[in-house]
Amino acid sequence: MPAIPLRSSRRNGASTVEMALISPVLFAIVFGLFEIAYGYMVHHLIQDAARQGCRVAVCYGESNTDVNSKINSLLQAEQISGSTTKIMVNSSVADVASAKSGDQITVQITIPASKVSFFPATGYLRGQLTALCTMRHQ
Repeated sequence: MPAIPLRSSRRNGASTVEMALISPVLFAIVFGLFEIAYGYMVHHLIQDAARQGCRVAVCYGESNTDVNSKINSLLQAEQISGSTTKIMVNSSVADVASAKSGDQITVQITIPASKVSFFPATGYLRGQLTALCTMRHQ
C-alpha cells in the first residue's frame, strides 16, 4: 500500500510573516493598556492620600509633620515613591498648626509620571500626576 503524502500548505510562510508584522502592534496596544490602567490606579491612590492627609490637617493640634507622615505611610504601603507634597493654608504655603477655625487647608501631591511608569521609554504616561484636596479647618 502506497504512503499517502501529507498535505502541504502553501500559506505556512505567509502566516509567519503576517504574525511577525502584527505582533509588535498588538504588544504595543496591550502594554499601553497596562500602562494607562496603572497610571489611573496611581492617580486614584494619590488622590486618596491627599484626602487622608487633608483630614489630618483640618483637625486641631496637628502639624505639617503629622500630615506628611500620614501621606508618606499611605504611599509607602502602596510602594509609590518620588512624590512631592505641598500643604497650604488659605492658598499660601504655611504650617497647619497656625490655621484658625474656618481657614481653608489644601493638600497637593504631585508625582512625575516617569516614577510610576512600567515602560518609561514608551511615553504612554507623560508629565505629572497631581491630586488636590481642600477642606475647612475645624
